[in-house]
Amino acid sequence: MFKWLNQRNKNAASYSTNSEWLDALRPPPEDEAITELRIQLVHGLRISLSKYVKRDLDHFVEDIAQDSILKILDKLETFRGESKFTTWAMKVAVREGYTELRKKRYKDISLDDHGKSDPGGKDAMEIEYVQPNPEQITHESMLVQKVMRLMDEELSEKQKKVLHHLMIDQIPMTVVAELVGSNRNAVYKMVHDARLKLKNRLEAEGINPDHLLDEM
Repeated sequence: MFKWLNQRNKNAASYSTNSEWLDALRPPPEDEAITELRIQLVHGLRISLSKYVKRDLDHFVEDIAQDSILKILDKLETFRGESKFTTWAMKVAVREGYTELRKKRYKDISLDDHGKSDPGGKDAMEIEYVQPNPEQITHESMLVQKVMRLMDEELSEKQKKVLHHLMIDQIPMTVVAELVGSNRNAVYKMVHDARLKLKNRLEAEGINPDHLLDEM
């Protein structure tokens, strides 16, 4: 059995079926599978988002890909096999990219745009600034305080340090890995485990974790 596992770990390019992807990405996810998935997401995101991002496209796409991998790992068991796994994963990533663009004041971006965009970028989105209202600010502040309290109670010091760098300092994952003396794939796993701890704690307190964790 160990010989089979060692051989399987050497074949990063062999993730051709849904079951192979799922087996490779279930905890603990294989480094090779994460690397292969990131490569595919970066390629697809660069094509899908190029019409909306005119500067620093590669940097933006890398950030979205790393955030998307964490969400894909977190939502892995929701994949129902109705399409190819990579198609489903790409849709998760595109949705994450459009969500981030909306946060950056782009309007009217939907998943319907995926695959229908003008390669020439003639219908690029306009930018709209939306001032948050006091109720929204208060609500978001309470959510942040909730997550910070649970992080202090549930996570290790290293997990808290990594999440702080990623969420608050907005440092790219590659740089975070260097700061904590690790590598990017190990940081993916660390953040995935931290999110799982927080999810279980939130559910134990009767709180729907989806919205809170989607912000991480």
